[in-house]
Amino acid sequence: MSMFPRRKVLGLLIGVPATAVLIGAAGRPNRAEAGSSYPNLKVGSRGGNVKSLQFLLCRHGIATTADGVFGEQTKSAIKDFQGRNGLIVDGIAGPQTWGRIIVPARQGDTGDVVKAVQVQANTWRKNIAVDGDFGGVTHRAITEIQSARGLVVDGVVGPQTWVVLVGGGTGDGGGGDGGSGYPGLSAEQLAHCRTMIGVGKANGIDEYGWVIAIATALQESTLRNLNGGDRDSVGLFQQRPSMGWGSIAQCTDPVLATQAFYGIARHTNNPGLTDIGGWQAMSVTRAAQAVQRSGFPDAYAKWEGLAREIVAKQKDAAGPV
Repeated sequence: MSMFPRRKVLGLLIGVPATAVLIGAAGRPNRAEAGSSYPNLKVGSRGGNVKSLQFLLCRHGIATTADGVFGEQTKSAIKDFQGRNGLIVDGIAGPQTWGRIIVPARQGDTGDVVKAVQVQANTWRKNIAVDGDFGGVTHRAITEIQSARGLVVDGVVGPQTWVVLVGGGTGDGGGGDGGSGYPGLSAEQLAHCRTMIGVGKANGIDEYGWVIAIATALQESTLRNLNGGDRDSVGLFQQRPSMGWGSIAQCTDPVLATQAFYGIARHTNNPGLTDIGGWQAMSVTRAAQAVQRSGFPDAYAKWEGLAREIVAKQKDAAGPV
């Protein structure tokens, strides 16, 4: 828990649409929060979703290195799995492949499927050991996530919980990036990035500030304008109205939330990035933490590379806001 009274411990939530029918591991329809919420992963994708996918491949007896990088080995393993299960053999892990590859897990289970669950729980900032042992710590993490997303709180990782855990999919039918140009990022997510760049442009904040803002939002909300989070946290930056960041409406307004993060908003006196002395010389994670005061101060660093890539490719498309 943060020791800073004006800030928050932020919960990373993955936005998921309401309802859809998925095909479960046994080929039967399962009610879950959206088939399109499973990401389309392909060669070039990387991160927690890929690592979980690799552990699940191992669970199905297809040897794969769980390194979080979707390379040719993983593509070959996916094609092998697809061929065994009567799916289109294209080497892309889309909703149908996810629907077949997920395996239910619960307290007392062990092995690769549990490691996959634990990897996903850590993308929700649960900070648990990836040891393949579904014990009390993992059970508690899953129930917290289920509660946060309005699921049945039973600690069992069934189809609905898997959809929420993996989350963040683009639903683009196999292209992998929803037309965004970045594996795993949708057009909506990139629109929020352009807002952050545009607000920065309009207020004389240099490109490094845009990078910090985008990296922060990647960690806090996966670039989604969320209606909930840890306690009363909401929006792209998971700002808390109770901590003086503004009303719920202001914290969920992408422009106002970005202004608040930069420290140029009229609706809050909370210090933002430009209020931090020497922020331009700080690392991304240190600068972000100076604003957010998160319980996970080192979490932002992993997003710096992607944030810099987004800024480089989107800065000309984003006008001042």
